[in-house]
Amino acid sequence: MAIALAAVGLTWPVAPARSQTRMLGGDFDPWPGQFAKDSVTVIDVHALAPGAYAAKVNSVWVGWVELPDGILMVDAGPSEWAAMALADTIRSRSGDHPFRYVVNTYPHMDHAGGDRFFASLGATIVVKDSAAAELDYVLQHSAEGGDALSRSGKKPAVKRLAKRLNLGDAKRPVQIYWAGEPAQSAGDLLVSLPKQKVMYAGDIVWNRSVPWMVDPGMNEKGWLAVLDSLIVTARTLDALVPGHGVLGKPIDEVRFTFDYINDARDKAAQMVAWGTNLTQIRDTAYLGGYQEMEFYQEIHFMNMRRLYYSLRGIKTPGRQHTGAVKKN
Repeated sequence: MAIALAAVGLTWPVAPARSQTRMLGGDFDPWPGQFAKDSVTVIDVHALAPGAYAAKVNSVWVGWVELPDGILMVDAGPSEWAAMALADTIRSRSGDHPFRYVVNTYPHMDHAGGDRFFASLGATIVVKDSAAAELDYVLQHSAEGGDALSRSGKKPAVKRLAKRLNLGDAKRPVQIYWAGEPAQSAGDLLVSLPKQKVMYAGDIVWNRSVPWMVDPGMNEKGWLAVLDSLIVTARTLDALVPGHGVLGKPIDEVRFTFDYINDARDKAAQMVAWGTNLTQIRDTAYLGGYQEMEFYQEIHFMNMRRLYYSLRGIKTPGRQHTGAVKKN
């Protein structure tokens, strides 16, 4: 995660990496009212290609693909209640088929909070092997008073993926694969429908929304490398579904994420080179071109704290078991 300070023409002494550890705080609450049973769930569905859909569940993008033997979900939404509404939405469009798989692009709670509900319907959860511990946390935490999975008495079926898994058939092949190196997290998965020219990118790609750079496994150097390869892929796609934000041209979505990470890195390097005190981050770490974007106030300054600490050689554990959802 080292960042060259040559971009600002200065160097700055950094403390040894072992010297200090800082916890990332902040007032961003990843568990607002939309996780509650009586909260409002808004689902916006987009048909991407025959048998392939995207749905924005409040502020989180998920998707589903019709397979010969049932439905493959790409992420499950933020909660059981959202997952129940999502399942009804899917049945209304794709018919009453069994839910076979839920692919966790990464089991952050905003994308995986509905895993337990779909597991209660018999779906197998697909996760990168390096993210298995995070998924275990998700699957061990039921809603207060129990939920569909606890009432069913079923044990969730989990398939751990090392590099690649192929599903579907010749008409609608589905490729699920690891991004290749730590990026937004240590175990991001991509889901591609090559014949339909559709990709579900999870939180590797954000569009008009400030990316979450606070996962413990986040590595901005690896993230940029993955995005650089996706820029080539995006030119061949008709649709790319981000983790958050809005649908747009695939190449523009990838470039937005790429540009934000680079701009944030440059800003953090500038702050360190100038000797900026971390307490001044709200005054000095703003990025004007992004301040109207979704999650700017909630996430951007947390990102900047982490990048600042990294440049100073201070370890940051990140924030586990969280995700990006809008405050009410």
